[in-house]
Amino acid sequence: MIKQVIKRKYIFFVIAIAVFIPFLLIINYNHPEKQISDKEIRNTESEVLISPNINNVQKDNSKFNPNEKYFFIVNKCENLFQDWSEIFEYFSANKSLVVKSKTLDSASLENLSYKIKNVPSVFRVGNVQELVDEYGDLIKSQCTYYKMDWRLILALIHQESLFNSAAVSRAGAFGLMQIMPRTGIGLQNELNLEDTKAPQNNLTAGIYYYATLVANFEFAGEEKYKFALAAYNAGFGRVVDAMTITFYFGKDYKVWDNVKEFYPYLSAKQDSIHALVWPQTKRPPNGTLENWMEPYKYVENIIFYYREYKKYFKSNLPEPKTKETKKRKSKKK
Repeated sequence: MIKQVIKRKYIFFVIAIAVFIPFLLIINYNHPEKQISDKEIRNTESEVLISPNINNVQKDNSKFNPNEKYFFIVNKCENLFQDWSEIFEYFSANKSLVVKSKTLDSASLENLSYKIKNVPSVFRVGNVQELVDEYGDLIKSQCTYYKMDWRLILALIHQESLFNSAAVSRAGAFGLMQIMPRTGIGLQNELNLEDTKAPQNNLTAGIYYYATLVANFEFAGEEKYKFALAAYNAGFGRVVDAMTITFYFGKDYKVWDNVKEFYPYLSAKQDSIHALVWPQTKRPPNGTLENWMEPYKYVENIIFYYREYKKYFKSNLPEPKTKETKKRKSKKK
């Protein structure tokens, strides 16, 4: 009986090879792009967080512009065929990996997300007006320069420090924008600031830092602001890893509502998923994330307060021209 089972496994293995090799050749023909190593990805990440020129934050995205290619690095077939013992394990010996990948449907994602009821139900204005009275002009001017809505920064500051300029976290992050010490030194040198602890400098450095993150997610359209928030909280690389998992399972990785549901799979407990997405290293390139719920909540909370602040404060950006205004102008002529 055992011999028959083993024989069936080998037959299935041979059939799988015969089917996938032509498919692999087609992929290599259509996508000859060079794969990027983990080291190159980390180097790219370190370069992109601090833009070399403050005047090119909105224009120059060449430091990290995936252009639909980065997320094709996870080429399942190419990586799978690099280790013959591993492919046999997938198709015959270790069925648990295949079973787990098949069970990752929309129902399982709903089971994960239903527990996260994090968005506040009641909005309180709080002391935001005090911040606006003292630093509103500075925030508006900086945000206008980077073509960002200043009310989004107000929501970010609310989440980070509750408008307390003397706030210091357990990890050492300080100020209204809660800048980490190491990041603060880099921003201080980049922007030629005396320090990044004074409220004005903290705002200048923090808004600049967030603007660089937004610029690096330009390919995601208006969703770039949400992805940049997640990167501001838990790191740029973690967002990339979550996007990669999202792409692997056939979802649109340029939509935050899709990507946020895959954050739980960055946990070390999901090592079987990591082995599927990253067959060579069997782990996310930027490490596991146990507190995956934090960036999930972080972005949702900020967006909630951003929507509320839009009701209280006017935008610093010019309103987009509508069809009605164009018609009126044409009639006047």
